[in-house]
Amino acid sequence: MKKKNIVGIIIIALFVIGIAAALMQYKREQTALEQPEVGEEPETVVLSADENPFGVEIKKINENYDLTKNYYKNYDNNGLEKFVIPNITTDERSYIIALRESGYCKYGYIDEEDNIIAEMTEQQKEEWLNYTVNDINRIIGQGEEGFYSFKFTHNYEELQLEISKEILNGKTTTHTALVMSLIYDSEIYQVLNGKTDWAIHIVGKDLETGGELMNINFQLK
Repeated sequence: MKKKNIVGIIIIALFVIGIAAALMQYKREQTALEQPEVGEEPETVVLSADENPFGVEIKKINENYDLTKNYYKNYDNNGLEKFVIPNITTDERSYIIALRESGYCKYGYIDEEDNIIAEMTEQQKEEWLNYTVNDINRIIGQGEEGFYSFKFTHNYEELQLEISKEILNGKTTTHTALVMSLIYDSEIYQVLNGKTDWAIHIVGKDLETGGELMNINFQLK
């Protein structure tokens, strides 16, 4: 194999590893709680509005906060649609709290099999879908000319990336969190439209040459 081809493969592999590492770091940062000074009433914000997928502010919650269905005293899911949400953006505790605060479902909880469950009316589902599409458009609009750009095709199941050499050389990493958010939004769009196993095809191309850098099928079951 030619040396040029080997270098290219290594660069692509490092870029993919960088996305995975960014996801892990992103989850660690979102899990970390701000600690109040000793003796102060804990009014710390666990997640600010721009640090969770629903755009809601989450304040510090009692340690005994119930994440299960038992949180609801008069649980009645008659007439509701039920979805299993394969969360990839933050820890389950923060996600459930944000989900309940968002208003996009009537019931949000972790079931006996540790699945994140969202039960909602048709109107709530449509509102969540609209929010998701708007968020996708917002993120795509944040592409930096000359560095990277994003584009969805095939009903939000294929994400096309154009990446500059600065990205590949690790000189800027701001795109990684945006890519993670787009993957999450694709997941939600597919799940709420009835897909039980969501998948996203990611194609990355060199911004300058148009050459293909990556071709990945990303799936969670």
